[in-house]
Formats: sequence, structure tokens, C-alpha cells
Amino acid sequence: MIKGTMRKRLLGCALLAAAALALTGCSRETLNAQLAESLGTTGMYANNEPVESPKMKAERELQEIQDAKEAEMEKSLEEAKAQADVYDYEKALKILGAIEEEFQQDERVVQAKIDYQQKLSKMVAYDGDIPHLYFQTLIADPDLAFDGDSMTSTYNWSMMTTEEFQKILEELYKNGYVLIDIHEVIGETKNDDGTISYYRTTPMIPEDKTPLIISQDAVVYYDYLEGDGFAKRLVLDENGDVKALYVDANGAEQVGDYDLIPILETFIEEHPDFSLRNARGIVGLTGYAGAFGYRINNLESETLAEDRESVTAIAERLRESGWSFASNSYAYSSLAEMTYDELVTDTDRWLEEIGAYVGEADVLFYPYGDDVGFSGDSFEYLLESGFRFFCGVWSTADYIDVQANYIHETRRSIDGYTIYYNWDNISQFFDPAEVLDPDRPAWG
Repeated sequence: MIKGTMRKRLLGCALLAAAALALTGCSRETLNAQLAESLGTTGMYANNEPVESPKMKAERELQEIQDAKEAEMEKSLEEAKAQADVYDYEKALKILGAIEEEFQQDERVVQAKIDYQQKLSKMVAYDGDIPHLYFQTLIADPDLAFDGDSMTSTYNWSMMTTEEFQKILEELYKNGYVLIDIHEVIGETKNDDGTISYYRTTPMIPEDKTPLIISQDAVVYYDYLEGDGFAKRLVLDENGDVKALYVDANGAEQVGDYDLIPILETFIEEHPDFSLRNARGIVGLTGYAGAFGYRINNLESETLAEDRESVTAIAERLRESGWSFASNSYAYSSLAEMTYDELVTDTDRWLEEIGAYVGEADVLFYPYGDDVGFSGDSFEYLLESGFRFFCGVWSTADYIDVQANYIHETRRSIDGYTIYYNWDNISQFFDPAEVLDPDRPAWG
């Protein structure tokens, strides 16, 4: 109800409006505009009426409800498209099916359903071996890494540069490879005694694609890399994304795509169809030097609590993005050469000092590819410790074997030596001539 001064203002304006209408023949639209300006309500109500009538209010509220529903429907369309872009058509269709009934006949919804159903029907079951390529820490500045000191040869043989890795991704994408989560190759069956048995699955993939796994060993950023053109640690940027902190030759800190993880994330952002159902890669971690560049097992560190929080936050963000974690063992020593007690100590330390902060890891990357066999006390202890995927190294072929209680898979090392000397074994993935930096030092 309008009271006091406002009532008087409205009454006065109404009388003036009536007089103006009689004397000048002004239109209602013009008078409404003049009244709205006088009352300070310009643009507040439909047709600049001096007040919002009950009918106008009801119409406005209904329109707001409809606009909100429309916005929600468009949001669902965007979410469905994001899933379809990574070939998860089933999830995309589920999102569309949850849209309110009144929008189910909307042309955009109907067409999206038709498109995704057609693409889903073209997916094929894959039962072949799955290549697994792994890398070491990438070289961000080749001039510093290949400066002729005692480490030059090691870096030249063992590591790739960030630019080379970017080219490898482009070649893999061009050649029809698509990232798959290692866990998609198995299914689980619960036995009568409560134990779990595994079996090989045939994940659905696009008919013109080949599944691929990528991993990185020892994402630790050892002290000996400092000053040689490598990233210093992983960090979360202002958007909460995982990036690498790099300190350049002038001592300036830069945050960006200076190692494998952020480079791969950026590539998938630009090419979402390189990722099958949001798959990423596997992050390998040793233990004795901490994780992600943080020395979280240095009990004398003044930033120990803060560093552990950073590791956990980074691991959570990676896991949310689709990454998995693997143990490279605590000491990065051959498990095959350890006694049972030594293996137990090494495994327990990794779980307590690394696994406790990065979370679940059911993948084990055997250092140097030296496995302990697939029976016996040492292997049984690794199973008891939660590991299910056991990955060795086989640079000339791909192999995956699913048994009732474990999965054995091989990996191919991608490094300077492999590209230079094992050209034929990797040419199916990319053309080494298109990838290898011609300014690398000569091999000898």
C-alpha cells in the first residue's frame, strides 16, 4: 500500500497526467515515461507504469522462473557436450535425460540426443594390448641442461624437453591415439569368500582410435636438477590448476607449463578428444626426496606442515582431473634385489611418508623394470599393501596380462636414447625426426 508522500506524489502526478492527456493528447507511453522519471522508477516496471500491478508482478515472476529453467537447460546442454567431447556419450545422454520434461522436446535437446546416440552406436569394444609410454622429468631450458657439464650426457640420454613432449602429443593426436585410464582394462567380481577377482574388460572406444596410457616417473624434482633448466616444484595457480614453478637463469620465478603434467592438461583443454572419458595419466613417485618438489619427509623442515598440505592439495586436484598415482618404490632401488625384510621396509615407508599425503595408489612401477616375480612372500606383501597393477619395462612391445589378483603390464621409456637408437620401435607412435631437437648434443 502506498502511503504518505508517495501517495500524494502519485495523486499529483495522476492529476497532471490526466490534464496533460486532455490538453495535449500525449500518448500513454509518453506520459508513463514522464511519470517514471518524476517518481524515479524508470525501467523498473513494464511499459514504465508508475507502479507494478499484481498482474505485472505475476507475469514478471513467471518469466523469471521460465528464464531460470531455460538457463538450467542450457547449462545441462553444455555439460552434456563436455562429456560427449571426451566420448562419454552414456554420461552425456544421462545428463540430457535429467532435463525437465517441458524441455525434452526442445529442438536442441532432441538433436543432441540423436547426435550422441549415433556416436555411441559407433563405439567399438577394444581387446588388444594397450601401449604405455613413460617419461622422466622434462627439460624446460635445454641450454642449461645441455651446457657441457657432467650431467649433460645423463640428461641427453634419459630425458625429453618440454618442446619435444609437446610435439609428441601432437603426433600421437594426429595418429589417432587417445588416452585411457589404466583402470578401464579390468572389471571386478566379488567372490563367495569376500575377496575380489579381476578380469579383462573390453572398453568401448571410438572406432578410429587406439587407446594409450601415459605416465611420468619420479615426480619429485630432485635437488640435483636445480639450476639445470628443470621445474622446481608443482603448484596450484590462482585458478586452482596444477602448474610447474620454474626459476629461470636470472632467478625469476615463473608459473606455467614447465613439465609433463601441466603440458598434458593444457593439451587436453585444447583437444578434449585426446582423452577418453576424462582420462589423464599416472604420476609415479619415489619416497626418499618427498613429492612434487616438497621435502615432506624432512622432519626438521620449518615448512613441513605447509608442504604436506600443499602435496595433499595438489594430489587431490590431480585426482579430480583424472590422474592416478603409482609408487616407484621409496628408494628407487631394484625390488628384485631386496630381501623380503628390505622390501617390507621400503614399501611401508612409501605408504607412510608418501601415500599418506597423496592418497590411494594401486599401481607399482618397478624401478628399472626389475620385478619380484608373481608369487612368493615379496609379491604377496605388495598385494597386501594395496598394489594391483605391476608395471615393468619392455621397450619393444606392449603387453598386458590380467590375472585373478593382479595385472601385469609393460611400459616403454621415451627418452633421448630410445628415440635416437630405437627409432623403429617407436615410429608407430610418432616420427622421431619430427620430434627430436636437432640442437641436442651428439651421442657417443
